[in-house]
Amino acid sequence: MKRIEATIYVEPTAKGRPKITTINGRGQAYTPAKTRKAEAMIEAMIRNQVMKLGAFDAGVPLRLSATFYRERPQHLPKRVKMPVSRPDTLNYGKLLEDALAKFVYPDDSQITTLCLRKRFGMPPRIEMVIQEEEVEL
Repeated sequence: MKRIEATIYVEPTAKGRPKITTINGRGQAYTPAKTRKAEAMIEAMIRNQVMKLGAFDAGVPLRLSATFYRERPQHLPKRVKMPVSRPDTLNYGKLLEDALAKFVYPDDSQITTLCLRKRFGMPPRIEMVIQEEEVEL
């Protein structure tokens, strides 16, 4: 069973909503620069591991587990142990899914199980494991 584990030393970034602009009187949507840059950094950080192990095949159910570590803000009281403020954990996960799509697996619809966590920790990073899902009968 194929399994890719990686620690990606990048500041976790939430998936930005598409922006819309008008060019020659026509609306055109584009991905914000911060989102594009974060996706490119994630892809670059795991490129070697994926090239060694190979990408997952189409139609294979996958399980993705990820923990997003962000720096603890100085102004927070010591009693706050978990990052319960924005951005949402799902938006972190969506950026990771989209960054891995077409590079690690053909389509993010192959992810059948998703386990996401958001924590405080230094250095800021994403710890992820993606593996083939065992089919239960």
